[in-house]
Amino acid sequence: MAGKVAALRETAKNFASAQTIAIEPLHLYASTEGVAGELRIVVDGAIELFVVDVLTFAADGRIQAIRAYLGRGDAPAAT
Repeated sequence: MAGKVAALRETAKNFASAQTIAIEPLHLYASTEGVAGELRIVVDGAIELFVVDVLTFAADGRIQAIRAYLGRGDAPAAT
């Protein structure tokens, strides 16, 4: 999946499929080239996910890439 339209479509799909979504930032990291955040996400009060989202920026400051990684070594897998 690539491009702004695809990223917006994926985000809309995630929010449309849930009644509630709670997002708790656990750790945030920033540099001039990008940002990364470890997030705890609870969907519908029952599904707990741990993700790391990484955004990199082009020289003009626009988002160049968004990458999301699911899982956490010290937490049980989501069911």
